[in-house]
Amino acid sequence: MRSIHWFWAICLVGLTAPAAYAEQGFQGSYIGVSVSGDRGVDTLPSLLRMVNQSGWVFDEALRQYRYSRPAHRSSANEVKGNQFQGRVDFAHSPVSLRGTVFLGETATAALPALSYDLAIGRQTNLYAGVGYAVVNAPNLTTPLGRASGVVLSTGVETAAGKNLVVFGDAKLNLNEKAIPGESKLRFQFGAGLRF
Repeated sequence: MRSIHWFWAICLVGLTAPAAYAEQGFQGSYIGVSVSGDRGVDTLPSLLRMVNQSGWVFDEALRQYRYSRPAHRSSANEVKGNQFQGRVDFAHSPVSLRGTVFLGETATAALPALSYDLAIGRQTNLYAGVGYAVVNAPNLTTPLGRASGVVLSTGVETAAGKNLVVFGDAKLNLNEKAIPGESKLRFQFGAGLRF
């Protein structure tokens, strides 16, 4: 229940952001890699110290592949793998098509979603969306949850260079059953290449 309160609090903050700061907002489509949980904590320093900005995206994809091997699993219920996220921008529209794909050795998940994008600054958007996750992970936890179902998401994306995008979001799978000690709300962040 606490996870749901956090999710709505994040949405409320975004929707009450002052419109005066909204200039052009972020425009364009992108594809990138994202990380969550403990991997996010481990990866944050390298993201912040980027020298070759586009190189981080490909380096992280390779690192996730190595990390997805069984020896790197942190628990019996959490599966590691490669996580990709992207956005398709519809010109002159506040609506975007988004997608997240998780490819693990013993589990897969995909989430197509539609979002409403709100410009909150130069080259920065806040977004809220809804989609449907298709999860093939019996008794395992993926970044998109344990079960197929409706997923609410909210996040922020911003340009961090000519072709680099940095993004972060929270996802809440409504069909997932609560497990003591495990949150239904999952946070991810990552970087992508804009096209």
